[in-house]
Amino acid sequence: MTRILALTGRVPYSTTEEAFVQDELAGMIAAGADLVVAPARLQTSQPNPDSVTSGVARVTVSEPLVSPRVLLAAVRVFARRPIKVLSILVSVCAGSGSFRNMINNLAAFPKALWLADLATREGIEHVHAFWLAHTATMALVIGRVTGIPWSATGYRWDIDAANCLTRKATEAAFLRVADELGDRQLTQTTTQIGRPEMVHLVRTGVEVPPATTWSRVPLATDVWCCPGAFVTKKGHRYLLEAVRHAVDAGRGPKRVDLFGDGPLRSQIEADIQRLGLTDRVILHGIVSLPALRAALRSERPIVVLPSIRADDGQEEGIPVVLIEAMSNGCPVVSTRTGCIPTLVTEGAGWLVDERDPWALYEAIATIGDDRARAEAVTATAYQRVAVEFALEATSARMLALISDVRGTP
Repeated sequence: MTRILALTGRVPYSTTEEAFVQDELAGMIAAGADLVVAPARLQTSQPNPDSVTSGVARVTVSEPLVSPRVLLAAVRVFARRPIKVLSILVSVCAGSGSFRNMINNLAAFPKALWLADLATREGIEHVHAFWLAHTATMALVIGRVTGIPWSATGYRWDIDAANCLTRKATEAAFLRVADELGDRQLTQTTTQIGRPEMVHLVRTGVEVPPATTWSRVPLATDVWCCPGAFVTKKGHRYLLEAVRHAVDAGRGPKRVDLFGDGPLRSQIEADIQRLGLTDRVILHGIVSLPALRAALRSERPIVVLPSIRADDGQEEGIPVVLIEAMSNGCPVVSTRTGCIPTLVTEGAGWLVDERDPWALYEAIATIGDDRARAEAVTATAYQRVAVEFALEATSARMLALISDVRGTP
């Protein structure tokens, strides 16, 4: 079994961020992987409880981005190979692509040297970075210092950031993406350097529970739920306007649960007030993934994600919250943006055009009008996720990719 160093943004020293990454690490451990996990930054002082239960915390090495231990190891590596280390530093700065990327790369560089030292001592045979941003920069540095082969997973914003992207595509053993949009973007880059075959589409896996955990619970069609960060591309304002349409038509939900937080919170609060929805919309803040799953299974609300393509070009890949909703027996209503249609296929949910609150309302209303059909669609959605997004299958696929490049110089 290949000994793997997995680089994360913060997992498991985080609360809810990267929960899907933590699940994948847990799945790899359950499949017998020999893992060492290293978060780039520590959001919390202790690993989260779910990581302790799954075993991820047990294999994690924790050190702040900058600490005496990190700096000492960085100096030690630099002293052994000063010319090489300086050339690597110049390379990752020159190829950053933006000032923000360069600052992130500079901040991560000492810890990357510390991890290079650790990787040598721990007998690491492969390094995999989750996110193509500064974590993949760390993997690139480790690879150049030690010669250990490495790979990376790109999701959405981190691909768009284009942080040393061509260099990473040139030097990585492979790049993994989780959706077709990422596949197209990275294949375009890798084709330009003659390596289109290095991009692999492996879905983001979720724990798919037995259908019996939710099938006996009646659909709560009068409860709408929207889990998602309060950012522009999630389109919360259109959901709130759809709620207003429903209320005006005498078919308003008894409750709308918003799970999440973010920079648009004050705007969303203002929209709730402006539309007269303070008695129906509840802002729950950020909740853990297990808590969200429990809420979905226990009540089976209609999960609505009114995503849009933002003016800056940001759009969805495949939202993990929709995968979770479908695997936990909830009907889903979303939009034809990004890669959402590749998840919510025909008969597995309801899709409408973006920025159309009236269409959202009408789609949601049809679920309550025909519960038998809604149950059939929900069952189809469950099977859709079970076939292609089950954590066991996606974790095994990742381990097979890593095993295939073992020993690559």
